[in-house]
Amino acid sequence: MRGSLGLSAYRTLSGRRTPPAFAPSRDRPEGELVWIHAAEPGNNRALNDLAHRLAFMRPGCNVMLTAAHDAFGDRGSHDVWQEDMPPDHPVVTDAFISHWAPDVLVWAWGDLRPNLVLSAAESGAHMILVDAARDGFEKRRDRWLPEVPRALLAQFNHVTARDEDAHQRMAQMGRPVGAMELADALHPFGKMMPAAESDLSDLSTALGGRPTWLSARTAPAECATILSAHKQALKASHRLLLILHFSDLAQAKNAQAQSTDQGLRVANWTEGEFPDENTQVLIADDDDELGLWLRVATVTFLGGSMRSGSEVCDPFSAAAHGTAIIYGPNIGPHVDAFTRLMNAGAARIVNDTSSLGRAVSQMIAPDHAAHMAMAGWDVVTRGADSLDRIISLIQARLDARRGGVA
Repeated sequence: MRGSLGLSAYRTLSGRRTPPAFAPSRDRPEGELVWIHAAEPGNNRALNDLAHRLAFMRPGCNVMLTAAHDAFGDRGSHDVWQEDMPPDHPVVTDAFISHWAPDVLVWAWGDLRPNLVLSAAESGAHMILVDAARDGFEKRRDRWLPEVPRALLAQFNHVTARDEDAHQRMAQMGRPVGAMELADALHPFGKMMPAAESDLSDLSTALGGRPTWLSARTAPAECATILSAHKQALKASHRLLLILHFSDLAQAKNAQAQSTDQGLRVANWTEGEFPDENTQVLIADDDDELGLWLRVATVTFLGGSMRSGSEVCDPFSAAAHGTAIIYGPNIGPHVDAFTRLMNAGAARIVNDTSSLGRAVSQMIAPDHAAHMAMAGWDVVTRGADSLDRIISLIQARLDARRGGVA
């Protein structure tokens, strides 16, 4: 496996240094373990989505994430966690692999670390290289010692290239064309939130096709702006309903009082009230029901984005529910997501009450909203086939191991 002279030289030279201490963050969990490594800068979100989708589809499967750049962000799942990437010293990489004993390694993009890849391959882990790109194999070492990436590439059981250019580069490095797949590049996707079918049916009946927009996870400081914008939009669409959603009961109660003070007719969902033809604002305060509101709203303002200091909803998740998106200038860690959605024509930025009111009035038109919602759906589902293919490869290997197949 280490037949390459260049690879042997690298292994020897890197092993001359004193090995740093290896300190894993936790014991290896029992059962299956899939290790996913994000080598490409800026693409952690797609692989984080892959990890959580895999954990959801395969209960009991543990997924360890490592990254060359940036953090993944904790989603509160015990089965998915991020571990520090070990330095590429042979003693340390052997210790890393010995401790975690991954059943499957999914390495994305390129920038292969020789000692780590060899340690994983020699452990018997099933090796999958996904989303391989030409620029992932263009570092100085790859150009000066071409036999090193060639030998490392041979350790992978399965290789997927993101485009024709990457496919050609892998072939130049000796990967047989018949031992590669060409697939769309990995993209983040939006997580669908649950919604009770009975509530969705009853609410849809109550709305009777009324134009409806949502302010999701509204920050308290935004409430006055949202209500003023709604009153502005009501002048152009008198049947318009605002679903004013909060993650906190006390905040929702305060918003209900503010709505009433402004002369708006209010219903409170938590108190069992359905909107009737005269209701102008529906108050909601249960975060577990956000999936319901996203399904019925034609247009959604993502709360927390108008004022700094607030957490902003995940725009990809909102887009996955088929709603057009409005957001403010405070976009927090979601810069890439908002940029993709805006460039696709699926989202629109506003800065104040007046621009929000105009945006709602224009976007609530059925043809306008449908066009934006479809654009958002295209963004969040792009690359979904690639993700599903990777999960199928992982599942097949885990099933084979479970069945005792080497």
